[in-house]
Amino acid sequence: MGEGRKRSVEELDEVLTWSVVRVARFAGQRLAERLAEHGLNPVHFGVLAYLTISPEMTQADLARAVLVQPQSIAPLLDGLEQRGLVRRTGERARGRRNPVQITDDGRRALDAVWDIAMSTNDLSDAGLTTQESAELNRLLLKIVHATQGTPLDGFYE
Repeated sequence: MGEGRKRSVEELDEVLTWSVVRVARFAGQRLAERLAEHGLNPVHFGVLAYLTISPEMTQADLARAVLVQPQSIAPLLDGLEQRGLVRRTGERARGRRNPVQITDDGRRALDAVWDIAMSTNDLSDAGLTTQESAELNRLLLKIVHATQGTPLDGFYE
């Protein structure tokens, strides 16, 4: 067994990025549990939300937007399409542009869960006040906006 230095919990807590990972898992699970009651998961929510912002996106654009591997987006969209929540408007062939649009049923599904997603902003059970939750979101968005377009090679779900 190696002779590495023993670390303390306090030292581990000083690693900002590890704290972000832990909080992301907590927040993601919280959202997932609440969306599951409606047959959706956080990635579904993201796809539907992005399609209301940009009414027609390619599969590749959606994969980048919701942080999934390009290979994973097709089966995910297949499931949403089978449920009538999205539709593909192009011809499905390798190498061809395959735009995706949200359907009226998809809009209704997103509307049905929007308040549920917003309710996850209340982190009082995690020790934050309403103001602290808003400040945390502001700081996280500062990072998101500063890093938009930055390649996330190797980082997918």
